Amino acid sequence: MKQEKIRDTIKQLVSGNLRWCDPNDEINYSLPKWKVPEGFTHQSAEEVLDDIIVDLKSLQDELAITASFNSAQL
Repeated sequence: MKQEKIRDTIKQLVSGNLRWCDPNDEINYSLPKWKVPEGFTHQSAEEVLDDIIVDLKSLQDELAITASFNSAQL
């Protein structure tokens, strides 16, 4: 994977996860906006941080496996 693609993937992972703890993001409006409590989010910032760490670790593992296969010329 090229550096640009890795950077884009990291940005997508982080921004996608951050949406779940942003009270102004439309993803948090499963009810009509007038029924949603002020500041409502599906996840806390701490939960989102955990998800980001897991996703980035998975990406790191995927990149390591890909590099290993490439070096073995499989």
